[in-house]
Amino acid sequence: MKFHGTVHSIFDRTVNLRCRTNGELYTLATDNVDNAPNTLVTDIASFSKRGLTIGDQVYAEGDRLCVGKNAAIMLQQVHVWRSKLPIYPEDEEVLRNHVAAAQSWIEAHGKAGGMKRAAETGNPFDQEMERLLRERSEGLLEALSKGEVSLASHYAIQLIGLGPGLTPSGDDFLVGLFAVMNLTNGPLFKIRHVCEQVVAASADRSNPISYMALMKAASGQVRESIGEFMHHMIHGSKTEVISSLSRVLDIGSTSGTDIALGLVNGLKLSIESNGR
Repeated sequence: MKFHGTVHSIFDRTVNLRCRTNGELYTLATDNVDNAPNTLVTDIASFSKRGLTIGDQVYAEGDRLCVGKNAAIMLQQVHVWRSKLPIYPEDEEVLRNHVAAAQSWIEAHGKAGGMKRAAETGNPFDQEMERLLRERSEGLLEALSKGEVSLASHYAIQLIGLGPGLTPSGDDFLVGLFAVMNLTNGPLFKIRHVCEQVVAASADRSNPISYMALMKAASGQVRESIGEFMHHMIHGSKTEVISSLSRVLDIGSTSGTDIALGLVNGLKLSIESNGR
């Protein structure tokens, strides 16, 4: 393994590293975080008390990844993981039933405050943010349904960086939608190039952590829990769908719900597109 970079950001369950070679972010994660693109899952229980600071040097030396002055991660038993999405089904009956079940579950158990509408708070800022998220996401889905690629790109770009959270709600919604657009043989697969075009035009609209997730999702690379949910939506039972959906909903604060809504709305749009 060859790597040279610096510590970009530090959280309890993750540490993000900036690679000097390609400029991408890579993540060290605790063992309760699922596999994801550019991520090394470790047996470390917590990073917040490891004495790391932003800007610490990071480099690979033999079978060790050295992070700062006091942390080293042994790499002998590292297993390579690659994101894999299922192929869109020829028979959509199972998928159609699972989309309805997933929508109902998100409505009952998803976290409000991002893409999912919250109870009236009386806070004008929150109400305006909610309006913009709803208006732009609905505009994006409608444009995609009509094949209006240029208008869809406009709405997608306007979603990036919009909403609360370290990964803004608009970004998370797009991560889910981009994953669906990358399903081989899916109705949206032929315009999947739009995803990478949108991300390339939006580098300055969001923070580096969220932008990296968007960049990977644009080419169909998403975290393991998202891939499992997509697989169960197409090939699994209702019980498996709800179980894997619950894992997605547990991501972050509202991030999991926002991603799930992008996934489910993308799949619903796919089914409707095939029905025309």
